Amino acid sequence: MSPLELSLRSLPDAPGVYVMRDKQQRVLYVGKASSLKSRVRSYFQPGQDLTPRIRAMVRRVTGLETFVVASPMEALVLECNLIKQHRPYFNVKYRDDKRYPLLEVTTSETYPRLKLVRTRRDSKNRYFGPFPDAGALRRTMKILQSVFRIRTCKIPMTRLSERPCLDYYIELCTAPCTRFVTVEEYGRQVELALEFLEGHTDRLMGTLRQEMAEQARALQFEQAARLRNMLADLERVSEKQRVVLSEPEDEDYVALVAHRFEVGVQIMQVREGKLVGQHHVMLETHGEQDDSAQMAAVLKQYYQVAGYLPRRILTSHPPDEPELLAEWLSQLRGRPVELRVPQRGDKKRLMGLCSENGRQAVMREALTPSRFERRRKGLEELREALALEEQPWRIECVDISNIQGKQAVGSLVAFEHGVPRRDRYRRFKIKTKDTPDDFWMMGEVLTRRFSAFLAGDPKFRELPDLLVVDGGKGQLGVARGVLERFELLGTVQLCALAKENEWLFVPGQSDPIMLARGTDGLAVVTHLRDEAHRFAITYHRKLRGQAFTRSILESAPGIGKERREALLRYFGSLKKLQEAPLEELARVSGIGQRLAATLYAHLHPEGEAVSAGS
Repeated sequence: MSPLELSLRSLPDAPGVYVMRDKQQRVLYVGKASSLKSRVRSYFQPGQDLTPRIRAMVRRVTGLETFVVASPMEALVLECNLIKQHRPYFNVKYRDDKRYPLLEVTTSETYPRLKLVRTRRDSKNRYFGPFPDAGALRRTMKILQSVFRIRTCKIPMTRLSERPCLDYYIELCTAPCTRFVTVEEYGRQVELALEFLEGHTDRLMGTLRQEMAEQARALQFEQAARLRNMLADLERVSEKQRVVLSEPEDEDYVALVAHRFEVGVQIMQVREGKLVGQHHVMLETHGEQDDSAQMAAVLKQYYQVAGYLPRRILTSHPPDEPELLAEWLSQLRGRPVELRVPQRGDKKRLMGLCSENGRQAVMREALTPSRFERRRKGLEELREALALEEQPWRIECVDISNIQGKQAVGSLVAFEHGVPRRDRYRRFKIKTKDTPDDFWMMGEVLTRRFSAFLAGDPKFRELPDLLVVDGGKGQLGVARGVLERFELLGTVQLCALAKENEWLFVPGQSDPIMLARGTDGLAVVTHLRDEAHRFAITYHRKLRGQAFTRSILESAPGIGKERREALLRYFGSLKKLQEAPLEELARVSGIGQRLAATLYAHLHPEGEAVSAGS
């Protein structure tokens, strides 16, 4: 009896989450069920009327993992987290599978700042978005800087700066680094900015008018003038927002739209009755999918990372388990969230507008080959060229970088479905050679990579369907030898990409495989190779810089480990240390005037001599 059959026999009749895996232990699908026993077995019972998508998935399943939980709500939360972690192939997800940028307000800090981030990293900070593109987010940050004067710099607030930066003088920041603004005053700036980000522009303007009047009555004319200017800026922003509802409602409209084989989602954000933003994403569904299931998947994926949840979400199609979803959304918001399909009036009209905008975007996508479609086509061209049985799900590429064998490193990058998986990138510092020998170094990297897989290292828990080595027949021979030694040749398909003519070489074939210039298949492998080269050279340069820093400071007279660390901590980099004047060197703890002069002369051997008393 196979492990899968044993798992099916022992399924509990309880709520939980199930994870389906293939023979490579890759996660194919994550789902939840009120009864794991009945739900999971339904996939494998003969005669079941399964969609083509589900049939294709079931054929690949060789392993099953289940998690029993106490309630359907816990199952939903765990399902969302596992989908976010694994990004399974057969779950509905955003097509580009990229993390849309978020605006982070670091409210965990005494003087919060604005940051563009891709993931939520600190529950104590506030997050807004996701934004449809980084450009839209940067424009929002510019508005926040000009109106509310919130800092964006990385200057540590634990240290008092002697003078403010340029942002202070052009009125983009109130310079908390110099303490020109108190903690309370700066905190008020941040509160106003948060209210603006939540979309409550009218309420915010009312508050500011009241404060301006109070400051004027108290004869604080400078503060009143600053508030007047802030109101003028906000009014200009507000004028661009279109009034779409007669009542000051806070709502999101989510429309699911399909055209031929393309499926997209349009999201419109209405705050205080005004349309403040909208964006469109395409979905990756891999075959037929029920509208209610797709809508539920979209709501889970979008609002799990959304920075602000309105009190009402209107959808074009009813999602699966709407009561459970509404309860989950309410927990995320901390207040009740209403989830419904509009039936009449302005809300029905707005949903029609949202759907029409989505339909136009989907039609444009259908007429113009998308990056997703080009990747799919490129993988198929690669499969045909290399005579593979299936399109390679996971491709890895290895590259070596060194100068005459020094600071030698190897890089391993991974693509899944033609998309870079940067969380799967790995780098290696070459340990066994310090003389130039790319073949030996390639062998060391591959040996360490596949040894780690066989040892069960979680960083290398998956095997590639296709391994690409950067180089020609020599590198191909090394890689083949490593795969044979680990008995993986055949399980892992292999090819080498030669730089000069972009030729592919495969084992047992002397002539190269030539993909035509401009084809999507060639674009996939060259993108993969370029990523491996970029990742390797970046690491090599880092090691080379560290070696240079160590060598020049270690040879400095009177500079031990503690003083080296103090110098680098104070200046941040060797470049800034070398550019520093003598007086600045002397300010570093433990250095002093005499040692500073000695260090300055060591860092500037061709410069003018500097006396200890100068």
